[in-house]
Amino acid sequence: MAIEENKLKDQLDYRYMTESDLEAVLEIETLSNPFPWTEQNFIDCLRRGYYCLIQTHSDGVSGFAIQSIALDEAHLLNIGVSSSKRRQGFGTDLLEKIIYASEAMGSDQIFLEVRVSNAAATSLYLDFGFKQIGVRKDYYRLPEGQEDALLMSKSLKKDWKNRFFNN
Repeated sequence: MAIEENKLKDQLDYRYMTESDLEAVLEIETLSNPFPWTEQNFIDCLRRGYYCLIQTHSDGVSGFAIQSIALDEAHLLNIGVSSSKRRQGFGTDLLEKIIYASEAMGSDQIFLEVRVSNAAATSLYLDFGFKQIGVRKDYYRLPEGQEDALLMSKSLKKDWKNRFFNN
């Protein structure tokens, strides 16, 4: 498995999102969410200077992530992977990059919301050490009403022992 993961990582590239990426990003977003972000939502994030990351693979854009960084906190606002790339390690690699960027930009903690029905994403976040810290009632819209969100966080603060020893 490690060889396959390394092979995938060798095939992935990352760069900052531009408005020319929005067609591909909107396609991923539309196939991922019952009430997707609009093009204007993405443009606003770009113009506000949010950290907007594009993941590319040999056949084009495979994923994206958007987060805001304020002082020592990061907030993962949106993340998506092309439906043809799911469950193949693309989302894992993308989340690793977001966590690394959060640490590099000085964040001590990262927050996110995830639909209570999104078991695959919740499992991924738990595997990365995120903890559920609350529930946001009726946070997401659905065609038939509202859905709660799990509020999750991960501490990025590392003490000196964790930097030198794998305990």
